[in-house]
Amino acid sequence: MIARANGVGAGSTGISAADIARIPLTAEVVTDIVECLSSPNASELKWGLWFANGILSSNPPQDFLKWLITMLPGWLKHENWDVRNSALEVLVRLRDSYKNYRQLMLEMLKDPEPVVRWEALKAYQTFLGREDIPLLLRFQNDEYMTETEMGSPLIYAIRNDALAVIEVLCGKQFTKTEKVKPGEGSLMVYWWDWQPFLDWWQKRQSKWRF
Repeated sequence: MIARANGVGAGSTGISAADIARIPLTAEVVTDIVECLSSPNASELKWGLWFANGILSSNPPQDFLKWLITMLPGWLKHENWDVRNSALEVLVRLRDSYKNYRQLMLEMLKDPEPVVRWEALKAYQTFLGREDIPLLLRFQNDEYMTETEMGSPLIYAIRNDALAVIEVLCGKQFTKTEKVKPGEGSLMVYWWDWQPFLDWWQKRQSKWRF
């Protein structure tokens, strides 16, 4: 499959979804993807999900889609987080095929692997509403750190993105004050202070107490 993507001009940075979409969707290609998806090897399964996601815009055969839709919930629970993350991306694309899509995404939002939680959070518009703000409160203490780019300072990415999602859901922007503390090694880690939102939230909640 990688050779097929390279054959249509994959870039030097790796294979993109656009590269996969340019592969002529023949029966042989579909068979190769099914073979990857049927492998017990996590690496091959991940590649199978990556290519399956790439061909979704190319009108794949209905029997393949039905099989993929049936198998996907199992991959969301795979022991390998990379597989779960790849399955999550396909789930978002095929969300109209799942009556329990919201529940599946809520489970992914609690995944033990931070990268999976982060990907689920990025798809918030497909399953979260204003009433779900309480579900995001736990992310104020999320410990996942990452760089914004190579060599940049560390940030608590999930904390920041969860706060941004909350602002969208409640239709209100809060004062942004950056906090900082020692991170890994000699690096510092930065994040947006949640306190202005938490103060507003506390006042809002108190209005409904008796």
